[in-house]
Amino acid sequence: MRQNHRRRPTRSAKPGTTRLVLVAAALAATGGLTATFVSSGGRGAADAATSPSDFVPIEQVQPNVVPPGTGPDASTGRFTVDCGTNGDGKFSADNPVAQPGVRNGAQHVHDFVGNLVITADSSDADLDASDTTCENGDKSAYFWPVVRIDLSTERDNGQPSAAPTGSAGPLPEPQGPNLELPNNTGDILRPASVLIEYLGNPVGKVIPMPKFLRELTGEAKPTSRGPANARATWTCSGFADRLLDKYPICPTGSQVQRVQDFPGCWDGTNIDSANHRDHVAFADTTTGACPQGFATIPQLRITLSYDIPQEVQAGGQYALDSFPEEDHNPASDHNDFINVNSAQTMHRIATCLNEGEDCR
Repeated sequence: MRQNHRRRPTRSAKPGTTRLVLVAAALAATGGLTATFVSSGGRGAADAATSPSDFVPIEQVQPNVVPPGTGPDASTGRFTVDCGTNGDGKFSADNPVAQPGVRNGAQHVHDFVGNLVITADSSDADLDASDTTCENGDKSAYFWPVVRIDLSTERDNGQPSAAPTGSAGPLPEPQGPNLELPNNTGDILRPASVLIEYLGNPVGKVIPMPKFLRELTGEAKPTSRGPANARATWTCSGFADRLLDKYPICPTGSQVQRVQDFPGCWDGTNIDSANHRDHVAFADTTTGACPQGFATIPQLRITLSYDIPQEVQAGGQYALDSFPEEDHNPASDHNDFINVNSAQTMHRIATCLNEGEDCR
């Protein structure tokens, strides 16, 4: 099932609604950036703002991506899947990987591509019976926090969102045409393109990943839980040799990108674990080898590319949806995945990677 992938235009203000400009940006003679991004708060405050230091010109970042060298047994192939760009607008605040069974457990809105029925409560049987946005019939679920462009402190009803109280009870429902949640407002910007790739391993062959394997990458709460699981994901097209944990300011003609690598090692037994992490692991960044006791599986990489006007980037006017306490922290970027590829397709993916081919 192929969807219409045209990017949704940014909404203009309703007639009679005051739209307050949030961002004051100035490039001083020294080239320094001053910017403020306000999105109805964070850390429980009504007007918390991101820091100007959260936005960095990509040219100021030194190259820092050094892939491991390949050995004689490397699986050098690549398998790509086209699942669209969420053209039909499947947005949800559910996170069925990190918060299964908890409605609106993400506390921010996700883009979803692939599986069409997935919710916090979906069973494996539900997922397997679903239709999909992926051209090859892949029913896997791929989802990530949306990016928003925020030009006003006012919601569509003229009232700022309230910070969650932390009291017991159901989490707040998304509201309004932009699916606002507490401390997350602004117009959702759909990716211009979504590249989903399954990659091999530089030192060994891969085995098929098991059906219904859950994986996540990144850390949605680096402020409260610590940065141990956070990963640098941000870059610009044409600058693949550098990744940063800040929002990039890209040169004219370059797209803002999020490059999100998932674990490529599996414990060989479990499709999930108590913290949703221990059953998988990342390969060593220097050698490419999996930890002892882990099998090498296809590594999922999702690259999200956005057409963001230069003045919006320089003004610090785009940011992630985030947990309230994260203040739209760029280091809180993350991505989630449930493998619902058929056994036949996953075998074909592994064979493609092991034989060094470029497949789809």
